[in-house]
Amino acid sequence: MKEEDITIVDSYGKLTIGDYMEIVRVCKNDSLEELDKQVKIMSILTKTDEDTLLNLPIYEYKKLSSRMAFLETDIPKKVSRLASSYKIGKFELVPVTDMRKVITAQYIDFQTFHQAGFEDHFVEILSCLLVPKGKKYNQEYDIIEVQDAIRRDLNVHDGASLYAFFIFSCRESMKDMLTFSLQEAKKIKDKEKREEMVKKILEQITLLQTGGVGSQM
Repeated sequence: MKEEDITIVDSYGKLTIGDYMEIVRVCKNDSLEELDKQVKIMSILTKTDEDTLLNLPIYEYKKLSSRMAFLETDIPKKVSRLASSYKIGKFELVPVTDMRKVITAQYIDFQTFHQAGFEDHFVEILSCLLVPKGKKYNQEYDIIEVQDAIRRDLNVHDGASLYAFFIFSCRESMKDMLTFSLQEAKKIKDKEKREEMVKKILEQITLLQTGGVGSQM
């Protein structure tokens, strides 16, 4: 097999969530030498076994490895325009775009997975943000099947955009809530209680403004 016969994923827009997580696991494996990591990652990106890659002429191997350079850049973090729905496997999944429609269980699950670690729970986090059309979160559908579809068919760029949008929405909603709470706290007649409450709210606003929410990505 020659290099021109091998197709390689060369952008986050083509890389599936599942393959991304496999690559993260390889990168975290301290028992592997750097060259071993490179070969394993290239195997994931090309769907080609490692022996075939190692048997390529060196110039062809280097040409392929140069197309892995996108992995040295950060996953896009900016909030991009979301699609109205995403066809992922057999599902048509609708993204969360209105925080007012997020149910408590959905938000708790998101926070739980988010705090447990973005890289290790990317799929589960996204399954909190994408709900089958016409359904309520985790009701009348198998969320494990949705997670499998996300892992297999959703690309990293779209997944990161969904995550960034939700984090931004959380911040805006929390900002509104804290601003209202601050106004109410200033009405407390007891000076000591008022100052203590205002101080706590201002601390939360500062945390929000400095990236306290969603900083793991």
